[in-house]
Amino acid sequence: MAGVARFVLGLLIGALVTYVFGTAVNSQFVMGAHGVPVVIADRFNMTMFDISNMLPYFVIIAVSFLLAFLIAAILKRFLPNLANIAYPIAGAAAIGTALGLMFIMFQTVPISGARSTIGFLAQMIAGGLGGWVFGRIVNRSKIASKP
Repeated sequence: MAGVARFVLGLLIGALVTYVFGTAVNSQFVMGAHGVPVVIADRFNMTMFDISNMLPYFVIIAVSFLLAFLIAAILKRFLPNLANIAYPIAGAAAIGTALGLMFIMFQTVPISGARSTIGFLAQMIAGGLGGWVFGRIVNRSKIASKP
């Protein structure tokens, strides 16, 4: 697979992983914020509803990742010791930056589960996970070709 195609595939899959994980975590934080017991079936239904209806968040993640991963690809050439962690750090930073920019624009974070410190960090962890997936995909040919 060509390098650009691998980059695009990694970007989309990494963004999808971040979107699904981040949205699922967001749903749990929102339900937990009300302090009312919610049965597992309702938690599952709300999570699936959110995953199917928060698609603008996927677009925000994908655009953020595009910028962050391009910057990380350049930086890791100059800082080879960071090569293994460049994309997870970039993914986490991309989500933190996107949420921060949303706050500046809207005076609130539209991803309501990210309004608390732990919720914000959970979204950044989702970004780090997506960055790790991206790194595994784009570096796959390099891993497979090593003796």
